[in-house]
Amino acid sequence: MTAPPRPEALLADMVTATHILIAEGVLDVFGHIAVRDPDRADVFWHPRAVAPARLCAEDILPFSFDGQPLVAADTPLYSERVLHCALLADPSKGASLHYHAASLMPYCMGGRALVAISQTGAWIGEQVPLWDSRTAFGDTPMLVTDHAQAQDIATALGPGHLALMRGHGAVVTGHDLRDLTFRAIHAAREADTLTKAAALGPVTPLSPGEIALAGSFSPAAVARGWDHWTALHTGGAEGPET
Repeated sequence: MTAPPRPEALLADMVTATHILIAEGVLDVFGHIAVRDPDRADVFWHPRAVAPARLCAEDILPFSFDGQPLVAADTPLYSERVLHCALLADPSKGASLHYHAASLMPYCMGGRALVAISQTGAWIGEQVPLWDSRTAFGDTPMLVTDHAQAQDIATALGPGHLALMRGHGAVVTGHDLRDLTFRAIHAAREADTLTKAAALGPVTPLSPGEIALAGSFSPAAVARGWDHWTALHTGGAEGPET
């Protein structure tokens, strides 16, 4: 299987998205993004295991859906890249993220469900699924390094866009990279809001009807978010959609 031409605009946006997520305080040293190639549905782009704050376009490599790089890699790769193989197998999802946002981590412990309580968080649904590796795989090192585990997470996620991993972190998907960035930031904000609101007293989750009405957002909202974050954190402006 040969590597496709490098989609330079997309790779530049992947670097930008990584830097935005870091600046917004939701992407940590172990988080990573993947995006399906715009012209090859059987290829996705994913970074080498470098420090995210130092990521540049040259660090992003093409991968096949068996998790193997299509070009020589002279630095370590993320062992959890198999997550993206499973998440991006859904053709409606063009980008995926694995991260360990501090605001999400308390909801990865199983004590309280993450639920939608605000308009910008309605898309997460009535209750975010919590995947527990122990259920099907027993004791593990709390890393997802094989396709069976990755597929189990994708099944738990289903048609949604956010799933938590017990004791570990979260996966987020988007229709494209900018949609993913929007969701990743607002998922962490919703968790932070819920934590703070619960400390004040009882919290009222959104109703199923409210979720149905508010649970999708327009491309214009995503574009506005991207324009805002690129101007705020990179000094750039909104460019062509990728």
